[in-house]
Amino acid sequence: MIYPNVRRKRSGAPILSRNEIDEIGEAIVGDFDPSLLQKPQEVDIDLLVQDYFGLSQDFQYLSHCGLYLGMTVFNDTDKVIVYNPETARAEYISERADTVIIDNSLLANNQEHRYRFTMGHEGAHGFLHKPYFAYDPNQLTLFDFGLGDRPREPMVQCRIDSKQYSNKSTKNWDDRDWMEWQANALSSSMLMPKSMVIKAVQDMECELPDEKNSRIRWWMMASNISELFNVSFESATIRLKDFGFIPKNENIEEDSEELLLLDWDSVI
Repeated sequence: MIYPNVRRKRSGAPILSRNEIDEIGEAIVGDFDPSLLQKPQEVDIDLLVQDYFGLSQDFQYLSHCGLYLGMTVFNDTDKVIVYNPETARAEYISERADTVIIDNSLLANNQEHRYRFTMGHEGAHGFLHKPYFAYDPNQLTLFDFGLGDRPREPMVQCRIDSKQYSNKSTKNWDDRDWMEWQANALSSSMLMPKSMVIKAVQDMECELPDEKNSRIRWWMMASNISELFNVSFESATIRLKDFGFIPKNENIEEDSEELLLLDWDSVI
């Protein structure tokens, strides 16, 4: 497994730019399976997170309403809160260090894309953020404990809307906000490596409308990237915006009535 040299704050939180995360994501995928950087294709994110990162996987109900999609546990603990639908109550369970917990709701047939992104997101936490969350219980001192006489909880719980931090100015982001952004970015970079997205767009060029500033063109790009890498249309659109293929301010929707009603034989 690769071990990138990452700058960190005193807290252990990484300091990473978007370009640096893209480079790390590409290096991870290439080391995991070099063939994934030869042609655009789906990345087996389950195998990458479990076999390559060495993280265990568990499935639980992380809330009663699907508020949380995933959790990464960094130390052995008996304080993981889950929801038990049989008793309709929250309860504590024990989990081992280096475990990714996925909410049971993502096992539904129509949740594959969200499941894959969440698995990548939690795997990214495990890969990047262990120095922030994990601790050696044999080296704790009184100064490591907070008001509740316990150290920082060795886990990170991720909400269904992990983009809620984007409502704040980055000037006001704390370590948790940055780490959620980093986990989203690395998940995207592993599921859709930069060089392969660019190659995919180049390969599909002959199938796209000639008009460069065309919503039809952008929709077709996002649709093709979504299918190639087995990711959501929204994730594909965001990735294409990252590389300038779609303008940042354009809102492209998968089920756009305007595009669905087109005479496609006259488009290309």
